[in-house]
Amino acid sequence: MKEKQGDAQKFISFTNKLPDCCQGYLLTGLSENTLTTKIAYARDILYFMEFSINYYPYYSDKTVKEITFDDLAKITAEDINVYLFHMKDSGLGEKSRARKKSAISAMFNYMINAQRKLKYNPVAGSTKIRLPEKDFVIYLTMEEQERLLNTVQTGYGLSQGQLKYHKKYAKRDLAVIYLFLDTGLRVSELSSINVKDLSLDDYTVIVSRKGRNKVQMIYYSDESAEYLKDYLDERKYRGDVFHREEPLFVTLEGARLSVREIQAMVKKYVNAALPDKGYSISPHKLRSSFAMEFYRNSDKDILTLQKRMGHKSILATNIYAKAVEAEERETRNWRKAPKIKEKRKRTNNSF
Repeated sequence: MKEKQGDAQKFISFTNKLPDCCQGYLLTGLSENTLTTKIAYARDILYFMEFSINYYPYYSDKTVKEITFDDLAKITAEDINVYLFHMKDSGLGEKSRARKKSAISAMFNYMINAQRKLKYNPVAGSTKIRLPEKDFVIYLTMEEQERLLNTVQTGYGLSQGQLKYHKKYAKRDLAVIYLFLDTGLRVSELSSINVKDLSLDDYTVIVSRKGRNKVQMIYYSDESAEYLKDYLDERKYRGDVFHREEPLFVTLEGARLSVREIQAMVKKYVNAALPDKGYSISPHKLRSSFAMEFYRNSDKDILTLQKRMGHKSILATNIYAKAVEAEERETRNWRKAPKIKEKRKRTNNSF
């Protein structure tokens, strides 16, 4: 709960720094987003507003708090291009620039379509940021996943200090990490699951999809069900009483397991089980691990994978298809053909 309170205060801190014209979007337009996403959007919008008063001539005598709808209406696509160049010149990579651009575009669209305060989105006419297409994905193979799960279950590879508490967390952590690998949930989606969202009879869990005004029923496997049941039985044995909004994954004190705590948990076990992967594997890479193996084992059913991943666009899912195809290309010479001796040239004495 402390984590939630800290995030709420952080979001309020950002909104208090932004002008009144942005409040409707921040408080209503983002109402269906997670608190983490709201903070990211508020931070990116503040970054843009601070740039605006320093670089746009329209705001030379204003503070961020004094910016109005009329001021925002003056911004042109060329102004947005100046902003994009500034971010690039400041060393921000394509993904960061694209995210910040998307945040202000969403704000302008809300002011146009929901509030009817603006007529034009200057971001729409600005230069596109072309993200490099990837044909590789960082993920865990099935063998690596097995090693990771073995460490979660047994504690093998953990430090002496970590082992002191391992038994207290083992069943919970195994349920969490197996659910990642089994369903491909995002870390924010998994963190927000409540006990009422879970059905052990139907092998389903209801999740609120990131950035979408939508809930989705996700199916999990028999093995996930076993780990989840073991974990819930342990909670009942401890005396936990499940209320309607009771979080599914909690600390020993009963607080919802936060995104950061889950990230730290995954990092701990990966460092112990696969030390060479400790720097690269996060909850998001466990999601990628699910996607790669699901795509391979579903006869490359990309449409079902798109639904399972909760992607709005098939383009996001296509990353995994390209990665699998790239790996298949690389293994085309898997057979080490024996060297065939060069045929002897026939001579006049040959029979």
